[in-house]
Amino acid sequence: VTHGKTKMRNDIIGILRNRIITLTYRPGHPLNEKKLAEEFGISRTPIRETLIRLSEENLVTIIPNAGARVSDINLVDFQELIGFRLILERGVAQLAAQNVKKEHIQELERLNERIRLIKNKDNENSEMMDCDTKFHEIIRQAAHNRLLEKSLSIIQNQFTRIQSLISHIPQIMPVHVPKTIQALKERNTKEMERLMVEHVHFFVSKVRDYFSVESGK
Repeated sequence: VTHGKTKMRNDIIGILRNRIITLTYRPGHPLNEKKLAEEFGISRTPIRETLIRLSEENLVTIIPNAGARVSDINLVDFQELIGFRLILERGVAQLAAQNVKKEHIQELERLNERIRLIKNKDNENSEMMDCDTKFHEIIRQAAHNRLLEKSLSIIQNQFTRIQSLISHIPQIMPVHVPKTIQALKERNTKEMERLMVEHVHFFVSKVRDYFSVESGK
């Protein structure tokens, strides 16, 4: 019974997390415990536990005596995220180069083919976002460090939410998959680190452009 309850709670966490990072629930969206409990056909206690868990991932803000809402996206928080992510990406890059297995290389080769096929399509940005998420997932798995993988996964969710916010901007994420495959094959830790940092910096420049345009309106 406990296992069943845990799975159900994890399923609900996954559903609500996905709604937040894809902007189905936009920043500031109220998260009413009673309504969510009715939607999922459960009591309010697991919903409350879910919202607390998502608040630990900085996706939900819980205000005493006022309830919960989806956390805002702002440049100050983003600055902190960048610093933390760059530290994690360097670690993951090094470990991935050291621990990568043949199946990770094969997954990246399939992903590279998928990227090649979707370029110049009308919905390229949406599919490229999916590819970028998959790209980082493979690199995290190749690193073989569960604690680092978990931490970076939480940070990646924050970045995915911001990606969704600026998804109308053309070419928001270039994925250097062929160079990454080569670096992993050569177990070149310095090149892997350089590629992952470059990847983050490009995205950061796009986000800063977005926020500067928005603040100037």
